[in-house]
Amino acid sequence: MSYRSTVLRQPQSLADTYASARDELAGMDLKSLDRPLIGVTGIGASFAAAVVVTAEMQAQGRRAFAIRSVDMAAGHDLCDTLVGLSHRGRSVETVAALQKLPQAARLAITSDPESPLAQAANLHLKLANGEDATPSSTGYTATLMAAGMAFEKLLGQADSFGEVPALTDSVLAAAALKMKRLGQLMPARRAIDCVGAGAALGTADGASLLIREAARIAASAYDTRHYLHGPMESMDANTAVVLFGADREVELALHLERIGCPALLVTTAGGVEDGELLTVVKVPKVKNLIAQGIIDILVAQLLAAELSDAVGLTDTKFRYRMADTKVPQTETTAAPL
Repeated sequence: MSYRSTVLRQPQSLADTYASARDELAGMDLKSLDRPLIGVTGIGASFAAAVVVTAEMQAQGRRAFAIRSVDMAAGHDLCDTLVGLSHRGRSVETVAALQKLPQAARLAITSDPESPLAQAANLHLKLANGEDATPSSTGYTATLMAAGMAFEKLLGQADSFGEVPALTDSVLAAAALKMKRLGQLMPARRAIDCVGAGAALGTADGASLLIREAARIAASAYDTRHYLHGPMESMDANTAVVLFGADREVELALHLERIGCPALLVTTAGGVEDGELLTVVKVPKVKNLIAQGIIDILVAQLLAAELSDAVGLTDTKFRYRMADTKVPQTETTAAPL
């Protein structure tokens, strides 16, 4: 399945994941996860998802942090509950993180209940996103949805995700109207920075990875305020910036246009319009930051597809695959439960 068609399939993939996770969570006791310090870990896009997830937990007054899997692999006692995110459940670093912390309550969220990550956890929640492509689209958004639903149950909160599949449909349609313009403004960039704050920093990280994978353009993610303290100095007419947010990001987007740097602003804010170099995609505002992260990343997914097409890399495959990033399917990785 092509990357663009997989992106466009997300209203259905998210509806499937919502129904599956709702039914599975109804029979799952999550009380063991309710401990003082909660870590969420993953690698690649899954770490970006972890940043989004823990930002919502922090907003709800919980001590929760995204922790890089490589920092967990040394076995340091960094948290009381550890949630591992990995679409197929075979990322070496994430599996090792759960194995090295057997005293913590461990939840794995993957598409495979027999995966090494699932075996290393006390609890497992299954994704039902169906097929994914390169770069990941349905796997990333399904991971956010399932994790968000699990934490809502843990905190005893009302459902925030039932409306997301329908919102996804409308956001994809609205964003698609801006893609031709962006394809003209942003190809052949020497670099594209992605910027956001809080949960949106995770979205920016996910977006930068999409751009690197799909269009092979150097891309990096920055916290909004950190970006103002030096990193943006290298941006000019040969680069571009993608911003996620409705606060300082709006002023920053307008400033970038003034200095001649093309920018895409994905925002819930009203009153800001396209400029000569600024493209604005207005998205609906939802209360839950994880649900917002699903909505926001859709625009970046379509942008990655557009940039990939523009440089003749439509549905390109990864050039660099290392032999030690995934646990072999035949390897046993069970940890004491």
